[in-house]
Amino acid sequence: MKSSMPEPIVIQTNRFGAPSRFFWQGRAYPIEAIDRIWRHPHGRQRGRRLYQVRSRGRTFLLRFDQRLERWSLVRAPWRTRLGIAIERLAAQLSA
Repeated sequence: MKSSMPEPIVIQTNRFGAPSRFFWQGRAYPIEAIDRIWRHPHGRQRGRRLYQVRSRGRTFLLRFDQRLERWSLVRAPWRTRLGIAIERLAAQLSA
């Protein structure tokens, strides 16, 4: 499921400066693999990169804006988003 607006996230990097973990919706997602890195849109707006990463066996799309030094989540699997929504609903109903 693609979100309408990229959501801000916090990235933790390894000693080489590559993303190793990201924090979204109060959870840590360890990055198991970086499948692909490219500029978006291709060839324009230099300083913006997209990272297709795998975490917990699922694929996420992250964006890094070098000019703003800001990371955001562009796309997350619908199952992950659904699970978070159900947990929030359950918390609201039990409160």
